[in-house]
Amino acid sequence: MAATTSTLPATTSTSTTSTTVLVPTTTAPSTPATPVATPDSGQPPHIDAAAYAVYDVGSQRWLAGLDADTPRPVGSLMKLLTAYVVMQAGDPTHVATVPVMHLDPAESSIGLYAGQRLQRDVLLRAELIVSANDASRTLALDIGGTEEGFVTMMNQAAQTLGMANTVAVNSVGLDAEGAHSSPRDMVAIATILMEDPTFRATVARTDARMNGQHFAATNKLLTSYDGATGVKTGHTTDAGYCLVGSATRGDRSVIVAVLGAPSDKARIDGASALLDWAFAQ
Repeated sequence: MAATTSTLPATTSTSTTSTTVLVPTTTAPSTPATPVATPDSGQPPHIDAAAYAVYDVGSQRWLAGLDADTPRPVGSLMKLLTAYVVMQAGDPTHVATVPVMHLDPAESSIGLYAGQRLQRDVLLRAELIVSANDASRTLALDIGGTEEGFVTMMNQAAQTLGMANTVAVNSVGLDAEGAHSSPRDMVAIATILMEDPTFRATVARTDARMNGQHFAATNKLLTSYDGATGVKTGHTTDAGYCLVGSATRGDRSVIVAVLGAPSDKARIDGASALLDWAFAQ
């Protein structure tokens, strides 16, 4: 069956061999014992969330945090680790075949159908922009052979990157016993991924089209915060509402992770308040 045309942004990789590395192989940002505001910087704002971390990319400083190293469910934020593994696998124009899947109606999807053939880069953009579980599962099977095989690759990558509080159990971030990450780990993987121009262009998109349908990006920070540049949302029963948000003002870039908020509005408001505070430092 022929691949369906998509208007998701094009890949800018310079190679399509299986050894292509689309993101840097550097380790995650260094992790001091406790990320807190410096004495002269003022206290960060109180936000309605269980945990957070704030990182200044340019100065490579952790500015603030609340339970930043406490393992917690993170929902679809785990797809950032999925994206890293996919990008490390290379060969972005390799065509994958969508398998037969039985998604829960509550799961995010972009309407792929069994037998549909799509390039890895198109599937990756669907995963990141609209948090499509059907795209994530297709990539996991294409690269890992099985879901379990791909999850092993995810956990190996987390160890290599120094993400000590991260364990994946599935490729999409659904609630599962033993699955967790932390605000600092999520900021760390986002910081690495944002070094790649193709990734940056993808997570800055506010919409996508697939199979003749239009989908709004799940990350509403992009349309509500001045200078927002990404990155990813997550939501499950156990995780609550989660967000890794990034923004740039002038020559400064800041990335925040907000975990365990009670609503979409709360995670957006929390991330916005933390970004405002960070840029004021």
